[in-house]
Amino acid sequence: MNIDLYTVWQKLAFLIVHKTTLWLLIVLLGTALASWRLAVVLDKHNARQREASLARKTAVGYAATAVILWLLSVVLG
Repeated sequence: MNIDLYTVWQKLAFLIVHKTTLWLLIVLLGTALASWRLAVVLDKHNARQREASLARKTAVGYAATAVILWLLSVVLG
């Protein structure tokens, strides 16, 4: 079984450039904002520190995904 890395890279670059739309970035950033707001609300309840921490990590993950996809689509496009 031989995997052609050049072909895989070309297909991946094509998908990143052509599937990363403004709407995808808006949805990812909106979800990050909602998760961050949830973390703020959960922070007000002292017993919910673990859930607030998870919501913050989720928000950072969504925001990082949006930024990385946007940068890759700019660089590869």
